[in-house]
Amino acid sequence: MASQPRLKIALIGLGRLGAIRARILAFQQPRIELVAACDTKPGSDEFVTQNLPPSVKYYADPEDCMRNSGAQAVLISTATATHAPLICLALDVGLHVMCEKPISVDVITTEEVLTKAKSKPNLKFLVPFCRRYDDSYRAAKELVEKGELGEIHAVETTCLDQQDPTGFFVTFSAQSGGIFVDMGVHDIDIGRYYLNVTSGLKNPKKQVNRVIAMGQQAVYGELAKYGDCDNGWAMVEFANGKVLTSHLGRTLTNGFESCTRVCGTKAHSVVNGNSTINRVEIRDGHGVRTATTPDAFVLYDKSFINDLAEFATAVLDGKPLTCTPDDAYEAAKIATALQYSFRNGVPVYFDDEGQPIMEVPRASGN
Repeated sequence: MASQPRLKIALIGLGRLGAIRARILAFQQPRIELVAACDTKPGSDEFVTQNLPPSVKYYADPEDCMRNSGAQAVLISTATATHAPLICLALDVGLHVMCEKPISVDVITTEEVLTKAKSKPNLKFLVPFCRRYDDSYRAAKELVEKGELGEIHAVETTCLDQQDPTGFFVTFSAQSGGIFVDMGVHDIDIGRYYLNVTSGLKNPKKQVNRVIAMGQQAVYGELAKYGDCDNGWAMVEFANGKVLTSHLGRTLTNGFESCTRVCGTKAHSVVNGNSTINRVEIRDGHGVRTATTPDAFVLYDKSFINDLAEFATAVLDGKPLTCTPDDAYEAAKIATALQYSFRNGVPVYFDDEGQPIMEVPRASGN
């Protein structure tokens, strides 16, 4: 029996998520062959030698890796500021591209990347949002599509990170684009995923009426100098009248929690209402307790397997991707508008071309 073809992939970036991706690519994807790993940080070659098969080549330069590793595709898992140039380079080299969110921290650069991707229709381009690839979120989507919840009119989300004593995300804020861009883009995307925001539109270009955001520096006061917050609240009114509300936070003390309520006219569906790591309860003098999932990487561990499997199938079998570059673009526009709203203390409206109107910034009291 002939063996199935395997997609040759090069991984760019071996940070927190990149290291997870490396192990999945090397050991948990039967239709993928990890041929190369690349990172510019000193010592990255040792990680490759110690953790990956000897067949995986190490490169210190991304362009060298893309051009000379023999890869057919690339997975980009680097700092946000490097995503756009690396995506464009990979497409120019002729590689299929999967890149962690977001494409960029600004809308103009995101548009430029999408234009480049659309000029290469033979190449697959995926920006995966992990909740779309989570089995529980997919089960809720089936309920929506079958009409079992009735008409979906609103989605409520929370995404709460555990407090980080190192303060990593404070310094990272300088290049992340802010909590609504870096963290909230997942909540925006999952809201769009359930709300069918392109239905019932008089003007197909305009999916959003307005957004508004507010926030606090409840624990990490230094975020103020970056125009950022450690707790943020967002409201998005879509053009078809449906509403998304989100609470984003980085000050939880017990672990990581991420919950989504899908509000229908017949029923509600709640995903991850209690982010427990397992079904074990401790019953002692403190009462009844459960352990919380420590971070998003653990909660969505299966998602990082599912999205790679879909990417490989799309390239090898010519199947369509369920998460499109336009999904990433629409989410990016909303996220950028929310960050602007928070920084300037104003609602942001969208014009008839579907673009956020952010022309007159004013000094923020935050």
